[in-house]
Amino acid sequence: MSGKVIVASAVSAERKLIADILRRAGFQVMAETSDASHTLRRIRSLYCDLIIIDKGLDGGKGSKLAEIVTQDQLAAVILLVDNDISHLDRKGHYLIKPVSSEKIIPAVESALWYWKRESELRARIRKLEEKLETRIVIDKVKGLLMDVNGWSESEAHHFIQKEAMNHSLSLRQAALLIAERLADAKRKS
Repeated sequence: MSGKVIVASAVSAERKLIADILRRAGFQVMAETSDASHTLRRIRSLYCDLIIIDKGLDGGKGSKLAEIVTQDQLAAVILLVDNDISHLDRKGHYLIKPVSSEKIIPAVESALWYWKRESELRARIRKLEEKLETRIVIDKVKGLLMDVNGWSESEAHHFIQKEAMNHSLSLRQAALLIAERLADAKRKS
């Protein structure tokens, strides 16, 4: 598995160690940063897959940065911590220091796998929501056509399909166009 990674730690030696381990394992280290604001700018400009953030970055702002990245769904996050964190703080992936290749590689692979899976699920949800919204629009317009013209549901659906083909539109766009025309005709009468 490969991925684009940003390493954020105020400790230069730690940053370099993590970056070297990741590069040897085949990951592309896009940036090494030492403060939260620079890290956030790099995250937003480099479109990486994973951010490894030291919890102590900028005196504890690493946790806040990890929260922002997670909420904005910018990338997967691994939070580096000095000791085990309480179960209440476990909102994502974390790794207890000191860092070693035996610990970090499986953590990175796991975080990337979960990030990819979550991204795929979000995309599927968006598609399903769009399909549902389209279905609702088409059904409403079919109902309007049935009321106005006395057509059956099949006739109304066929009319929407025909309008979509005639005007090179999607069914949803054709339905919205028809609804607009029906609303205009109703206002004029």
